Amino acid sequence: MSETWRQRLSRRRVEIGIEGVEYDYIQKYIEFYCSEADRRCKEIDMNKTVDEVINSMKDKKFDNFTKGVIDSIHKKRGYDPYDDDSKKETATLVS
Repeated sequence: MSETWRQRLSRRRVEIGIEGVEYDYIQKYIEFYCSEADRRCKEIDMNKTVDEVINSMKDKKFDNFTKGVIDSIHKKRGYDPYDDDSKKETATLVS
């Protein structure tokens, strides 16, 4: 059974260092992160499905790949882990 990028992120998030408010933020805007992961997977191998590319990655490669995806979308969306407003926005969603 193949594991999607989203599922593997959920399973590996602690090892990657994604927790709490940041993980909540990613979940709120998950479609942006998934789209970027899909795009990057196609850059790696156009002949494989996204899930095949993800499944072919060892954990360390997946972790580095995912950090790049997250950093890219954080930058595009203006996520700032030190900005109290983005934390309040995410905290409101959780409560």
